[in-house]
Amino acid sequence: MIRRVFIDTAWNSKKHICYDPEKDVFFEADSLAELKDYDEIYLDSSLFPNMWQQLRGLISNGKRVYYFTRPWKWREIRERFREDLKAKTGRVSKSDEGDAYLLWKVYELSLIKKNTHRYFRLLTIVDVELRPLLMKETLLYKNLQRIHRASMAGVDVGSDVKMLEKMTEDIKREIVDKAIEIIPRFIDIAECLRLNIDDVNELIGLAGLLVYNKSTSYQKSVKYHGLYKAKGRDGSKMKKYNYKAQRYLIMLTNTISWKSGEYRPPRYRDFRKVLKIVIETRKQIGLAGGTGV
Repeated sequence: MIRRVFIDTAWNSKKHICYDPEKDVFFEADSLAELKDYDEIYLDSSLFPNMWQQLRGLISNGKRVYYFTRPWKWREIRERFREDLKAKTGRVSKSDEGDAYLLWKVYELSLIKKNTHRYFRLLTIVDVELRPLLMKETLLYKNLQRIHRASMAGVDVGSDVKMLEKMTEDIKREIVDKAIEIIPRFIDIAECLRLNIDDVNELIGLAGLLVYNKSTSYQKSVKYHGLYKAKGRDGSKMKKYNYKAQRYLIMLTNTISWKSGEYRPPRYRDFRKVLKIVIETRKQIGLAGGTGV
């Protein structure tokens, strides 16, 4: 029998709150590594920096680790299972035990509806190796942008700009080197897109896109990257998409556009075109699912 556990993850010194549906018990864990006796581990959407090393160990040992992909539905989920939640934890308001239990209820219902893939996504070794680096690159990029704006406003930033520029370039190189090492046929995909395999700035967008977008469905990918016009008065506020995946698609599209001699800002149709090329290329070279990408 497959043993499953559902976890409300915690940051820093707080303990993870876990729910074992087979034993119907809650328990605490200081580290995800303590869950090595479970076959399938389901996390909420919060993947904190101190967790990646622990996740690497679990996945390397053959454990299947999933994370919740629809955090914006928590209020709806809490209301949907209101009575179950109150009976189990004695309260309906948010709590660590309640969130762990709700993950189980979502999984249980998704099994019945046969749509588990909509709510939980499998983490792979590519994720645990590259996502921490991509998070670091994003943080450095934002800090670099902040310092550039300060400099433009007349603030003396000293050597901070050059230092951050070097750190950003170094992490980009590390990401690309790791992508070449662990993403199946990464160079083949890059060559199909006519990218310069010696230029990290051309490859970084592709690396980030392949990590964050695992779907081989064009229509699902369009929604995942927010490449559609939201309807209604509050459509833009209600629009749900992955900001990280979109950023790397923008980087890749800009690169391809510039190489083609187009210097105008890309439009939705440009992003969709590049996205479709990447998806079709993955299919053509045999990476349509089950690749770890």
